[in-house]
Amino acid sequence: MFSKLKYCCLTFCYIFIACSIAHGQNQDTALKVVIIRHGEKPKNGDNLNCQGLNRSMLIPQMIVSKFGVPAFSYIPSIGTDSATKHARMFQTITPLAVKYNLAINSKYTGKDSAGLVNDILKRHGLVLVVWDHKSIVPIIHAMGINEAQLKWNDDDFESIWVITFSNSMPILTKDTENLKPEPECK
Repeated sequence: MFSKLKYCCLTFCYIFIACSIAHGQNQDTALKVVIIRHGEKPKNGDNLNCQGLNRSMLIPQMIVSKFGVPAFSYIPSIGTDSATKHARMFQTITPLAVKYNLAINSKYTGKDSAGLVNDILKRHGLVLVVWDHKSIVPIIHAMGINEAQLKWNDDDFESIWVITFSNSMPILTKDTENLKPEPECK
């Protein structure tokens, strides 16, 4: 009697674990693209200001708690055009990359939406894109989302745009970071 009960319990545990692993793998392989912009900047200059630096230090916990650890991350090539002469996107992603040992893909210029999206669509799992806000809408359009009213406001450092796919169709949802970075350097 005991061995039958033990056998049934072990079989149940095996099936439960196998189903849990399969369910987790399905979630991990689905492409999800999370797009944020760089942190706050000074009126003049190419780097983050103190508030932007403080935001970048809060981003790892926020991204991982909301979405998990990214499998892939992208920033535009630094210094390749007027939108990317700054290091702000790199500065914003650095704390996350350091904490989780992430490779940062900076192969694409700020204006190469088609190249960036072509590469992203070959991926699976969570993809994080940290970009200049003026070039985010073209990325969204290149992914196949044709909402005409999309705009990322100049003073918006809190938005998160998330693209998921259902039956190969992109779906855009919006979220917020809900971060309150201190304005002063520590």
